[in-house]
Amino acid sequence: MTGLDVLFLTNPEISYHEDLLHEGLDQLLGPEHVFCYPYKGYEKFQYNLYVDPGDPPPPHRPPVDLDDVLRRRESFQAVIVGSIRPETVSLWREIQDAFTHCPVALLHGEEREGWPTGVRSTHRFKMQMRPAEKSPDLFPLPLCVSPRVMLPVETERDIPVSFVVRPTVELRLWCAELLRRQGYTVLVGADIPREQFCWILNRSKIAVSVRGVAWDTFRYWEIPYQGALLLSERLPILIPDNFVDGESAVFFDGPKDMLDKIEALLGDEDRLNRIAENGRRLARQKHTSLARARYVLEHLGLAPPSPKNSAKASRT
Repeated sequence: MTGLDVLFLTNPEISYHEDLLHEGLDQLLGPEHVFCYPYKGYEKFQYNLYVDPGDPPPPHRPPVDLDDVLRRRESFQAVIVGSIRPETVSLWREIQDAFTHCPVALLHGEEREGWPTGVRSTHRFKMQMRPAEKSPDLFPLPLCVSPRVMLPVETERDIPVSFVVRPTVELRLWCAELLRRQGYTVLVGADIPREQFCWILNRSKIAVSVRGVAWDTFRYWEIPYQGALLLSERLPILIPDNFVDGESAVFFDGPKDMLDKIEALLGDEDRLNRIAENGRRLARQKHTSLARARYVLEHLGLAPPSPKNSAKASRT
């Protein structure tokens, strides 16, 4: 399919869940086919905060007003309602009757909010979806990696274990203290540049991921993308194409189990490297912003085209 046009209703504030899918759709379809209203430029996207201010902005579409959106409503083959925040939901309530001809995806990227009432959708996608929530129109949509800012490089992996996190929950502090006592690389609450964070992951053999404010945390995706072995606590949420314990990641149940798993992995470098490589491959194939965009469009019944410029997909 070519010339697939999508209307994306945005929230004016930074929204990781929404913004990453938006970025992936731009990569997959081309920004000229993703019409966002209200207009949200790339400078609003969270991940752009880590891009060199001297870099030229990625290509984007010009702003459109609501009259223009409604005039061309028949040309849209899908609508993405990017947020359940009040501003976006109110906008969709006002115009939803004009878009009964196409599938509508409603995104839920909040930690604790319930689904809004009085809004139409054909498909719902949730970031923190539990198995008990399964229903025919509801699909898990976790966070992912933005390749544009993750800068993987080949370097010597001379850091046995790293743990770089913000001190958002007590379990992180417990794990940090245990790892620190073992002499591993631990940074809690350090405000380091993203380049330095990437550099640490690129040098790590194993990197630990523990839930933060939400179960779904960026570290879970960034670690394997950079080629370190993902050592994560088990997550009780649904993740499509998730990493498999002992094959593409290793999962632990509590701090003591974490240390036992580390000891076993460091004692078997061949196994460690094999799991890390499988995780790296899976992260880059299935857990980027581009992959999330393809996943959503496939569920909407729209076979997405190949990226318009795959050679530049990681930078646009």
